[in-house]
Amino acid sequence: MMHTMIPEILYSICSYLEIQDVRRFRLCCRAFADAAACFVHREIVFYLHEQDFEMLRSISLHPIASKNVRSLVYISHTINPNKKSLDQFREYYEEQHRIDKILAKELDKPLPPRLREIQLLEFYKTYEYTFEQQQRILQNNEDFSFLKEVLSCFTALQELVMSCGFWFRQGGTRTPFEGALTRPSTYLEPEGCRHFESILNAAFDNNIKLKTLVAGELSWKFFQKPPAELKRTIPFYSDLTSLQLCIDVGMEESNSGPGTLWDVTTGTEVPQCRKLMKTGLLRDFIKSLTQLRTLYIVFNGHSEEHGYAANLEDIMELKHTWEHLESLTLGNITCERQGLMSMLKRHKSTLSDLCLRDIRLRTTSWRVLLPKIRNTMNLYDACICGEVRGWRENPPLEEEYWDLATPDQFDEPLRDDVNDYLVKDDRVPRCPLTRSNGDL
Repeated sequence: MMHTMIPEILYSICSYLEIQDVRRFRLCCRAFADAAACFVHREIVFYLHEQDFEMLRSISLHPIASKNVRSLVYISHTINPNKKSLDQFREYYEEQHRIDKILAKELDKPLPPRLREIQLLEFYKTYEYTFEQQQRILQNNEDFSFLKEVLSCFTALQELVMSCGFWFRQGGTRTPFEGALTRPSTYLEPEGCRHFESILNAAFDNNIKLKTLVAGELSWKFFQKPPAELKRTIPFYSDLTSLQLCIDVGMEESNSGPGTLWDVTTGTEVPQCRKLMKTGLLRDFIKSLTQLRTLYIVFNGHSEEHGYAANLEDIMELKHTWEHLESLTLGNITCERQGLMSMLKRHKSTLSDLCLRDIRLRTTSWRVLLPKIRNTMNLYDACICGEVRGWRENPPLEEEYWDLATPDQFDEPLRDDVNDYLVKDDRVPRCPLTRSNGDL
């Protein structure tokens, strides 16, 4: 029976299965494996690692799987480019073992057994090999040439994701670095740039017209390119329906010594980023994307000392209309309610999802803006979150501030009320933000 089922039926069966079930399904026989190959590798998550590169090459050479890859997710975590000595490796292991002990106690799970010295030496050999192969790839630009080679086989590719700091995508529960007893992190500077550049170049060289482009955290320095170079690549992005960027504006960590907590200062590169954004380089690029349905532009922080990295008018042409725009997310920018409202009105007929996080109105009021959004737009989903700042427009003229947190931080009833208000929930007929529930 298995051998007589036509491929279309097997394909249809696979279309209803979860990916874990598809992987089991393909083990039954050759016919099942061929049908499952159309689904099992639709999204591939990989790291800059020899093992993952070989996995990609194997898929690229498969006659069925290679033609059904839709999305590539490149996790831009590597091991520290400063090689550990054996003594440092031992110290690193002891620290990780202490952390594992604390986690095991909190989660009521058994503690992994301590490694014997001979086992630790074997792991160190693997670490040395992993370190050397990573250095070789980076020094010889093998990642650029390799990705160009394999992407030429992924003829159905529609989406590229570069995830740094686990923004947008989480890496797998297992990584190719586990055999080296080390945990990868965001060691390559500027953050995200090398990984994003290499995979974009590969897609460009193979003339792959993407539908979705996602990157974050991505250093603002990525956009330090000659205008002529960016203009040359615009036709390559002409089919994009979704652009999602989390732009990194710098961070510094410091502490007073062993046993003390780390102090984190965000937005350390805000002035340089703001200067670049004022050139309109990003704004002009976004304006050229005529097919956009989803636009997500978030800066990952602001600075108490330097302010915000961009104004709304620096990243969006306020008088331009994206005819298909359905979802808009903006974060850590400044604007005035009049400019924001004017832009939103232009998209009243299409825009259904709106998220504004950590937005500062320079001289105008959220208590005036929110009723205008509610009365003008027809939103299906709204999210006003993070630090909401503005100014009262009537005496007494004073600063407005509400800390609504973000949904991934913790529940906030006031945030829920604001978002229900914007989607015209009858249970919230009046603007929930008041002078009395502000945080100033």
